[in-house]
Amino acid sequence: MEQSENIAEISAALSKAQAEIRNPAKNIQNTFLKNKYADLTSVLNCIRPVCAANGLAFMQTVEAYGDRVAVTSQVTHSSGQWIRQVASVAISAQAKNPMQDLGSMATYLKRFQSQSMFSICGDEDTDAQDLTVDTSIGIENISDKKVAWLDALLDSTKSDRNKFLEIYGVKDLKQLTESQFAQAKNQLQAKKQKQKGVPNAD
Repeated sequence: MEQSENIAEISAALSKAQAEIRNPAKNIQNTFLKNKYADLTSVLNCIRPVCAANGLAFMQTVEAYGDRVAVTSQVTHSSGQWIRQVASVAISAQAKNPMQDLGSMATYLKRFQSQSMFSICGDEDTDAQDLTVDTSIGIENISDKKVAWLDALLDSTKSDRNKFLEIYGVKDLKQLTESQFAQAKNQLQAKKQKQKGVPNAD
């Protein structure tokens, strides 16, 4: 985190703002995990009125450089004092649709930085499983063993296979990358919950 040399006034304004702000409405349901979260619009809608009432402005910028996308989020006070967060993630050179990946990653970073800077929560507790699918592309597609493992787990959890494939943007399980497999594995295990004896495909 970065900040202006003096943050006394912005700190006082943020203290007042946090007494007024409420968690955003969870307006989106994940079709696979069946839990809800607040999208970026919902998060910003709860931040903006409170900022305006307390002399604060909130802005976010997106930059792409090399193989990375970066989001800068800044809270500025009418006094000129400011607090800033910067985060970046890599876009794989193997990405099937780099521009789509860039947009998805930017939205992800903007949503979570917004919540972080104002200490609000727009997600249900899902054992650290975020609802946004990781669209980064790995080097190779997954092995036949891992395809079979996911296939069996989809059946055992009675998951909607078509929705699962749609979420990950593939037509069949073989097209999943290693990074997508890791996330799908965690999501399926979370859904399975109390079921035991699932073979490990690592």
